[in-house]
Formats: sequence, structure tokens, C-alpha cells
Amino acid sequence: MDDLDRARACRGILPGRFGEGGGRLVTHDGTSILERDPVTFEVVRSALYAICAEMKSVIMRTSFSPLLSLSADLSCALLDREGRVVAQGNDIPVHLGAARFTADAIFRAFPVAQWKPRDAVITNDPYSGGTHLPDVSMLTPVFGGDTLLGFALSRIHWPDVGGIARGSSSVSDEIIKEGLRIPPLKIVEEGRVREDALGLILANVRAPSDREGDFRAAIAGHLRAEARLQGLAEKYSAPAIVAIMGDTQAYSRSLVDARLRELPDTVVHHAEPLDGDGVDPDAAPVIRVAIEKRGTSLRFDFTGSDACVAGPVNAPIAVTSSAVFYTVLAFAGGDIAPNSGVYDNVEIVAPEGSVVNAAYPAPVVAANTETANRLADILIAALGKSYPDRVSGGGYGSACVYTLGGRDPRRDSPFVHYETIGGGMGATRDMDGASGLRVHMGNTMNLPVEATEALVPVRFVDYALVRGSGGDGQRCGGLGVRKTLVALTGGIEASILGERTRSPAHGAAGGEPGACASFAIVGSDGTRRELGAKSGPHRLAEGDRLEMVTAGGGGWGEA
Repeated sequence: MDDLDRARACRGILPGRFGEGGGRLVTHDGTSILERDPVTFEVVRSALYAICAEMKSVIMRTSFSPLLSLSADLSCALLDREGRVVAQGNDIPVHLGAARFTADAIFRAFPVAQWKPRDAVITNDPYSGGTHLPDVSMLTPVFGGDTLLGFALSRIHWPDVGGIARGSSSVSDEIIKEGLRIPPLKIVEEGRVREDALGLILANVRAPSDREGDFRAAIAGHLRAEARLQGLAEKYSAPAIVAIMGDTQAYSRSLVDARLRELPDTVVHHAEPLDGDGVDPDAAPVIRVAIEKRGTSLRFDFTGSDACVAGPVNAPIAVTSSAVFYTVLAFAGGDIAPNSGVYDNVEIVAPEGSVVNAAYPAPVVAANTETANRLADILIAALGKSYPDRVSGGGYGSACVYTLGGRDPRRDSPFVHYETIGGGMGATRDMDGASGLRVHMGNTMNLPVEATEALVPVRFVDYALVRGSGGDGQRCGGLGVRKTLVALTGGIEASILGERTRSPAHGAAGGEPGACASFAIVGSDGTRRELGAKSGPHRLAEGDRLEMVTAGGGGWGEA
């Protein structure tokens, strides 16, 4: 039985050829749609991915937060009736790799049989399949007539979800302090928003009117996805769409299997420490991994990684799995359409209570942005020991999050600002590393300084690539970024979540490491205070400068 047969048997649906039953695909005993009509299969498969892109576009165009409308810190996906990812946008890898975990947690609270058209469930709980509290997920069903076609999923970053610090991304020692934790909650029932539940959430976040705008933007995106998927079902029939969803996953899996068969089997080990946890100045939790490749199977064993620490670098299993899935897809080839089929032959072992499988009530907010990126570099470094020509040097290992909050005297109103900063990526055999990008586990866009200055009482005085920060080699690592702002009013709270202030990005195949990151506050009198990679909230006085420098990428090959 081949992959397609297994996929069809699991679904209990056997699709037929295009043109039968009045010009529609119908179910009957026989071969798959992919085998009988590859043109229609490809048209529908591409349409599924296009729906994800359009869904994201609608949310961006209707959202209130620049983090969404300009920086695109959100992700969209379509799931089948079992919660497996069928298609996803070119969005945030750490969001999308966790999609199946989120769906499973929601289905435990709301079984599939109970869903009705226009229902919506939200959650942000890292201990219920989420990533970190600022990432709010929404799941909605899509019906074609009486047939459940699948689900639409969005995960959007709210710039604030409460907690001890403005921006909900700072140092803390338990998740309760990080913000409002929302277990799977039915927020829309058959098209009607539960205003009582929404009101409870908005009462516990800063800038609630903006958060409500972002929430309703997500609903708009889901309605667009519903309309587009229903349109496909009307054209090709609901059973055909359900079948193609399964065949799409089987197709991606077959491509990954073919790539892995070409490579020799191996077992590799690697370990690296993180740059502190923000609470204990001596903390340097170590992540250890053993990767075993056998045929078309990959096993990632994190046994031996350090236990959870006091600060917020502990990774929920969904975050660790996202880093693994990202690495597998990149290793197999970026031309393969991502979905759950890619990861069918991946096994992950992560001891519960460790820094790669956090246990409640450990804080986790920095794992989504910092630990996840370091995990990707650790996995790439491990694979490079056996496949040096297929991997890059290390990247800047961070999303480099900074948050600002306070009161804007220009408007006499409170503000919250959340932003990420790009850095240097590792070089490969064929090219220098990219400079100033936000890649690996993040994939957000640059937020123009003009937009930030218009909304926040700060002025940027420096935003540039850091010359010489990339590691040397036959191919040089990408350059880090320097970004400096001046507070135009007093009382602004600033927090930093960064990485690689101690551990530079590794080189590959003999390449040199990149330069380290650094963070500092420079007072109006010139006094300089160095900051840790994870610190805050700090209070800025008028005229204070916040200087942030991200790391450079590692080089490839001996120079």
C-alpha cells in the first residue's frame, strides 16, 4: 500500500475522475484524484494555499495594530477534519508548526461532532497547544452544505495580553505574570460574538479598543476563507475537496521521502547553551539533541537537555516541535509545499519538565521568539556534522523583541508597542548570509520607523547594518542590525528579549562565527548601562537612548 492508498484508507474516501456526475469529481472505488486527474489536483491544491494567503491579506488590511498591518506578525492555515494542516501561508514558522497542537487541544474541549457553521474558538494557552500568550489563535469550521470540509486557523500576535509588563513580553518567573491565559473558549456561536466573553478578555489587556479591532479583523479573515473554500466545494464537490486535502498531504510526504532516501543514514549529536534566562544571572540552560536519520525517518531526541529554569526561555512542546518541523522542511528543500504530511515520519522525544518541554507554571514568553530560533540553529549545526553542504552557518538566533509602553503626551493616551529586529543569517556553500532579515522561526516584515514615530513618543537616530558583524569564510555571514531610539517623554517602560550576547552564531564547514549582540541604555548625561539579553521592564527618562544591536551570522567554509 503506497502513501496515497494509506491516506485514502484513513479517510475512508476514494475520489474519482473529473467530469463524472455532471462535471464534478465524485467518490468511487479507484485511483486517487492525483493519479487520475493531476491537473485538477494541482489547481485545487494551489487554491488551498491561495486561500491562506488571501485570509492573511484580509486580516492585515483590517487590523488595528501596526504589528499586524505592517509587520505581518500573523499566520493562517487550512486544516482537515482531523486537525492536520492541509495548506498554510508563507507566514511565521513557529506559529504554523504548532497548528496541529492547537487544533488537538481545541478538539479535546470541543469535539468535532459538536461544531456548527460560523462557530469560532480562541485560545492563547501555551499549555494547551499554543506558543506564547501574545499569540491568539482562532479556529473556525467550514461546511459545504451539510458536509464539514475542514477548518480555518489563524494565529495573530496581540501587542498586549496583560501581565506585569506593557507589551506582555518581558522577564517573569511564572506564566501567570506573563498575561491573560485563555484556554479553548467558544467566542462565536453560530455567527454571534459572545460579547460577555470578549468583554472579559478586553478588560484584562492594555489598549482594549485596538485588541478588539484585531479580534474582529481575524473574524473577517476567517469569513473570507470560508467563502473561498465553499466556492471550491461548489465547483468540484465537497467529497472531492476533502479527498484532495488528504492527497495534498500525501504528495508532500512523498516528496520529502524521496529527498531523504538520497541521503546517507547518520546519527549526530550537538549541544549549546542559551544566553541566560533573565532571572538568574548565572543561568545558561543547555539544549542537547541527538538526531538519527534512517531511510525516510528522522528522530530528534532532546534527552539530557536541562530542566526548566526560572526565566521565560522554557519552550512548550509545540514550540520545540515547530523548530524541528521547520528544520526538516528546510533540510528536505524549500520547494516542498508545507503541511502535516511533511512531518509524518518525524519522531520527537522531549522530556517533560525540561527547557524544551515546559511544565506549568514555567514562564515561556521568550521561547517563542528566542529559544525557538536558537533551537533551529542547534538542529542545523547538528545536521551539518554529517551534511555540511546542505546547511548554513548559525543565524542571529533571535527575534530580538523590544516592547515600549507608557502615556503619549501628544494624545494624552496610553500606548503599547511591540517590535522585532532583524539580524544576520548564516552563509551557505552557494551564497553569503542574508543581512538584517527576520527568518528561521520568525518571518515578520520590517516595521518602518516613520510608522513607529507617528504612534509612539520616540525618535530613531540610528537604524543600520553593522559592518563586519558577519563571520568570515568562503562565504560570509549576514550582517546584524543596530537600532537606536530616543525617548521623547519620561516614564516609558522598555523590555528586551534577545539572544547571542554570549554565544556567537557558529560557522559551518570551517567558517568563522559572527559577532555577538548587545543592548544598552545611554542616559541624557552620557552614562551607559549595559543590559542583559533578556531584561526589563526598564524606565526611560526623557532623552534616554535605547541601543539595540543584533548578532551577525556565521560564515561558511575556511577563508
